[in-house]
Amino acid sequence: MNIFVILFRVLMIIVAAALIIIGCFDENGIRKSKKIALLGIVPLAMFVISLCIVYVPSNNVGIRWSAFGGTSNKTLNEGIAIKSPIDKVFLIPTTVEERTIKKVNVQTKDAQFVTSEVNVKFKVNQKDAFKVYKRYTTLDNLKQNIISNYAQKSIETVVTQYNVIDVLGAQKNEVYTMATKDLQQMLKSEGVELIQLTIKDMNAGDEIEKAIADEAVAKKRVETAEQNRLKAKKDAETKVINAKAEADANKILEKQMTNKILAQQWIKKWNGEVPKVSGDNKSMINIGDLKIGRAHV
Repeated sequence: MNIFVILFRVLMIIVAAALIIIGCFDENGIRKSKKIALLGIVPLAMFVISLCIVYVPSNNVGIRWSAFGGTSNKTLNEGIAIKSPIDKVFLIPTTVEERTIKKVNVQTKDAQFVTSEVNVKFKVNQKDAFKVYKRYTTLDNLKQNIISNYAQKSIETVVTQYNVIDVLGAQKNEVYTMATKDLQQMLKSEGVELIQLTIKDMNAGDEIEKAIADEAVAKKRVETAEQNRLKAKKDAETKVINAKAEADANKILEKQMTNKILAQQWIKKWNGEVPKVSGDNKSMINIGDLKIGRAHV
């Protein structure tokens, strides 16, 4: 209940009592006119009216409880509502709540124990507020009992299907996903929506951690060796393809070669120097020995 509402009600009772006493008796204790005493009805009436008005804060749902009819399934939305002076209104928050379980200890398929810290974020939807109140009355009861127990149960159900190396290693994400889905279904049946499940600091002891690290190193080596093998195979295939392509190109080029093309190829490769000898087998002339002069007239 809002502290200002409580203070207002207390103040109205004090004012009403003061007016009644002042109006009925003088300083000597002699009865006086009741007109002033009647003024005490005003704050008294305001006190009664305040008992009939309730304010439901935002992100809350009001649950009305009556001494005669019990709990009403007609919830109160945020804002001002009217009720009987003897009715009570309990609030169920619909904001995101959080529950942290510091130590969750579960056993794996191969009989190893894994500990972790678990955090659950959840909320009660407005349409399910009455169901939550009927079962647990307050969110504190919900957190302490259902959230903690269901989180433990969901993780245990999943972890028992895997070996410890898988839980802490390659299949860790799969374990998280399955545990989240399991917890989501369990909380839904209670009128609670799961926002997020976080499992952190999973530990199975130094010996297991070392085994997992060794396995990761071995797996990396195998993957690296396989990658190198595939690369070598691909490089070899590429060389074979390139060699075949070059051989095919040479065959095509040989078929297309003519004397004219050969002459053109020879000209392209000629360095511009004239041959040093000329003639046939019977008469060879060394051109370099010739002296070229100018005729005199």
